[in-house]
Amino acid sequence: MLAAEHFDRIVDFLRGIGLPVEVGPFGPAGFLPGVTIADGGLRVDPEHLYVSGDLLHEAGHMATVPARLRAGLGNDLETSLRALAGDDPDPLLRTAIDQTEVMALAWSYAALRALDLPPDTLFFAGGYRMDGEQQVRFLHLLESGNNFGIGHLARLGMTGPCGIMAMLQSNGLPPFPQMTRWLAA
Repeated sequence: MLAAEHFDRIVDFLRGIGLPVEVGPFGPAGFLPGVTIADGGLRVDPEHLYVSGDLLHEAGHMATVPARLRAGLGNDLETSLRALAGDDPDPLLRTAIDQTEVMALAWSYAALRALDLPPDTLFFAGGYRMDGEQQVRFLHLLESGNNFGIGHLARLGMTGPCGIMAMLQSNGLPPFPQMTRWLAA
């Protein structure tokens, strides 16, 4: 189990950027073992958490949701977000719903870099249903700035584009993985 590795630093970071994190004996239930989302915050049971990097990934999903909806998020993040959003045509909200996975991966990678943690904190054996070679390729896309999640984070005004995304758009912000804001407005 890799749960203890970097756990305290990650929890402190998430709380420091304004994401609520409760740590306690909540049990193994959750989308990921030991991690649930309730009332817009993370509930973590370190006894059942497999790897601490899972916290960064789930936080990435939450961080990219518009602030007005974040407090209503539940454990089935996508379903609760779609219910909260209803028919709202806001293109940034639609992006947060439709591109949640690539945005969460890019966000969690930026957090990993901000914390100066090793890549295997996120890209551990068997993580994201990818084999080792797929993870290396995916990590390269993030490191080179050529991941679509980066472009979506830039559209939200959380970071500046880089890599090929910088040729497609410009928002005047420092390039990814630097984050100007950690939470969507």
